[in-house]
Amino acid sequence: MPGASKSIRKRIKSVGSTKKITRTMEMVATSKLQRTQGRVLASRPYQAGMQTLVAALSSAVESLAVSALFEQRTPVKRVLVLLLTSNRGLCGGYNSNLIRMCREHVRSLEESGAEVILHVAGRKGVAGMRFARVPVAESRVDLSDAPTYAEAESVAARLLDAFISRDVDRVDIVFADFRSAGSQPPTAATLLPVGAAASEKDKKDAHGHVDEYLFDPDAGAIFKALGAVYTTNTVYRMLLSAVASEMLARRVAMKSASDNADDMERQLTRAYNRARQAGITQEIAEIVGGAAALE
Repeated sequence: MPGASKSIRKRIKSVGSTKKITRTMEMVATSKLQRTQGRVLASRPYQAGMQTLVAALSSAVESLAVSALFEQRTPVKRVLVLLLTSNRGLCGGYNSNLIRMCREHVRSLEESGAEVILHVAGRKGVAGMRFARVPVAESRVDLSDAPTYAEAESVAARLLDAFISRDVDRVDIVFADFRSAGSQPPTAATLLPVGAAASEKDKKDAHGHVDEYLFDPDAGAIFKALGAVYTTNTVYRMLLSAVASEMLARRVAMKSASDNADDMERQLTRAYNRARQAGITQEIAEIVGGAAALE
């Protein structure tokens, strides 16, 4: 019995130490989530305005043919797919859901006859694709937990170069879309050509107002600058959304781990008390038995 009590005490101490770590990680993830969520919400009005402008001008671009970034190429022969995952784990099914979504998206593109060029950002995505034996053309693990506009520019520059040089006909991004605290679904969105994600209704509504636009200095320069800014800003929003979703997933996972540690600690404490009481009872019985034998 003494040996059993000692073993249970060690387990209680180990569970308590683990709970301290999980609670600390939960608090850190909560702090980072609050900051990143604020940045996501702050970026939405500008992004919504940019999307409205792009949707309104996309029909004009089709008629003016002034920018390669807006060019809808058919048929789509090569597609660049960028997967955004985290560099660290302990965030539940966040990374596995993204990897699964990316593999399904790649499979659907290949079934349609398109060649897929896969780029991956994040250690977990790189490891997951390597384990699944999916070829990765390029990878990077230098993106931080606090995305900056400079990081978005570095990501967008590679995508813009590939599309403008006609190495690919389309660029898609697979990321966790942070819509609210209760919804962060893995999403595959088309980034390039610009305006591809605009709804047909928006394009139709804007088609009758093409003649109302005046371009100065010229339409080509304006659309080139607008397309680059829109692409970079969209990548920036996706990076923020991915980090916010990761922090929320990590907070939920660490809270669940802390709750499980609480339950395990209570169960071990009960087992320790039962073992200790059994040991005391046995000692009393031995004392009483010894006293009775001496009489």
